[in-house]
Amino acid sequence: MSTKTFQAACDDLWKPQDQSEAARQLKVGRSSMVRYDNGERDIPQELLDKVYGLLIRHQTEVGKLVEKIAAGQKVPA
Repeated sequence: MSTKTFQAACDDLWKPQDQSEAARQLKVGRSSMVRYDNGERDIPQELLDKVYGLLIRHQTEVGKLVEKIAAGQKVPA
């Protein structure tokens, strides 16, 4: 995962530029998060795996929400 992809993933999971919350949930220091985000430090595979897992869970939750909305409303084709 490139630094740009990592940044986009974090922006999707948390408010853009909310590195403190991202760091808290990923259990890393905020200063480390800033270094990863700036490309100053390589992002450890373990952290990439955590972000990937969170994205999959987020995708699943959004998909379920879309299904609930679609079931209750007429959705254009």
